[in-house]
Amino acid sequence: MNADTQSRNRFSVPLPVGALLVVVLVFVMLKLIRPVIPQSVILLYMGFVVLGVVIHLTLDDDRIRRFWNFFVRAGDEGPVLRAQRWALLAVLPLVAGWWAYDAVRPRYTPPVEIFQRHPTVGEEVLGRIQVPEWAANPAKWRAEDIAEGKKLYAANCAVCHGEKLDGNGPAAAGFRYPIRPADFRDVGTIAQLTMRYVYWRMTTGGIQNQFNSPMPRWVASADGPQVSTLHSYDFTPEEGWKVIIYLYRATGYEPRKEELRDYKSH
Repeated sequence: MNADTQSRNRFSVPLPVGALLVVVLVFVMLKLIRPVIPQSVILLYMGFVVLGVVIHLTLDDDRIRRFWNFFVRAGDEGPVLRAQRWALLAVLPLVAGWWAYDAVRPRYTPPVEIFQRHPTVGEEVLGRIQVPEWAANPAKWRAEDIAEGKKLYAANCAVCHGEKLDGNGPAAAGFRYPIRPADFRDVGTIAQLTMRYVYWRMTTGGIQNQFNSPMPRWVASADGPQVSTLHSYDFTPEEGWKVIIYLYRATGYEPRKEELRDYKSH
């Protein structure tokens, strides 16, 4: 057995495989972090990681030699080393091909328009919404209320917002413009909102108003309890709150702390 093979066999994980594992591990960790990190920030971080790996591999002549020798077949190498080489040579073209395809594949881009997903609503409106005591504190949410909220969501909301709360329900494709159903897992949706605001949004709906979306009113508002809608207020107020606490619990977010303040009634 020659010196190069002995050197390579001393390391259970060859340098190229180790470098790839580091890059993949960091990428997976960044994707799993909550709240969600924007894709542009992930790409920036990954650029630093790849640069760091390249610097680490090229700082030492022995590392450079070991890196390139991994791709050179030796007659007395073991089957594990050979399998690692072929696996790496298979994975790299697949990843490069996917990136190339993803960069050129057609995407739907809706027309640009001035649109605000979460317009400001005054405290005089939110002040009329009283959060039930059983729903106000996330630490006191009961499992049975969350379970009922999940059933109500699956029966009424999942068709647009999706079973995974990702905005990709069966009917979502029909609502590309002006706005698709909200992805509740996104940090820019309910994670930024108070419970009062989310409840008010359910009483307002989105048809022919500033939201410009196809969502109907699901709960009667305090100002117009007799106003009929497409769904005739399918949720009672209690059911509405149960759906809301399910959304927060299922996404891992909590309502903004400001919502727990007591608003003065107007």
